[in-house]
Amino acid sequence: MNRLYAQARSGTLPDDFDDWALCDAHGWTVAHEAARFGHLPPDFDQWELADGYKGRTVAHVAVRWGTLTPDFDQWGLVDNDGDPVAHVAARWGCLPLDFSKWDLSDRNGVTVAQVAALWR
Repeated sequence: MNRLYAQARSGTLPDDFDDWALCDAHGWTVAHEAARFGHLPPDFDQWELADGYKGRTVAHVAVRWGTLTPDFDQWGLVDNDGDPVAHVAARWGCLPLDFSKWDLSDRNGVTVAQVAALWR
């Protein structure tokens, strides 16, 4: 497992690698590790994989570390706290220029627009 995480960090996983859900005891997957370091393939489609700690999806990790792909469109994915990916992106100031889902709300009814305004 350590070898796979090292390859995910360095971007040296084999081109045909597809076992993104392999995880450690905390549910941290190879995909989470690759997302943190910006080494997911362009056609990656398992953004909903969640860790076993806070239920952070691969998308949550990628947005936090600024490695989301430009065509990402699953802004409503939520973690265990009910925090949508869009809210994390708004807090970190990394919503795309063409973002249009300003009314997307978290489980408390707070919208992306409100989060963006608070964290500006």
